[in-house]
Amino acid sequence: MSLLKRISFALAYFRRPPWDTGVVPPEVEAFIAEHPPGRALDLGCGTGTSSLALAKAGWQVTGVDFVPRAIAIAKQRAAKQNLSVNFRVGDIVHLPAALFQSPYELVLDIGCFHSLNPAERLDYLHNLDRLLVPGGTWLLYAFLGEQAHTRPGIHSNDLEIAVLHLNLVHRQDGSDRKDRPSAWFWFEKPQPTETP
Repeated sequence: MSLLKRISFALAYFRRPPWDTGVVPPEVEAFIAEHPPGRALDLGCGTGTSSLALAKAGWQVTGVDFVPRAIAIAKQRAAKQNLSVNFRVGDIVHLPAALFQSPYELVLDIGCFHSLNPAERLDYLHNLDRLLVPGGTWLLYAFLGEQAHTRPGIHSNDLEIAVLHLNLVHRQDGSDRKDRPSAWFWFEKPQPTETP
């Protein structure tokens, strides 16, 4: 991500960014309802809306965002709700080694992956293999770049690379409030195959 884009994201948190609705997406609520609590990593967590919903449901959650102000707000919200979430300032592509030590049942990304440049996307996808437990889920929301003719947005080649390492379990197409094409993707890391 360019320095200019990083600055614009950081400045947005001095008001309320349009993407920070404070509403837990129904897809995240459905995931919580259908899965027992485990360990979750929220990449690009912003002010922590989904992280806090996961924690409230019993998940052990780490939230990462590169905007210090967003993380400060997330920590305040967690303290106010008496919830324990490990909120950290960090780059979602260059994560600290400590986050790779115990893999996660869920890696959640609501609108972050689609903002990365192609090289960063490859690094991110490589990290997923180390971040997820076998059978773990990568729950991704992203704009669809090819149809929208706008950036950010993911493309078919991003999905082709992802399915080399993960199984696409479900895709739900839709659009955002500005009618930009988008989709939710449920990927799972395959279970290791047993050798005779």
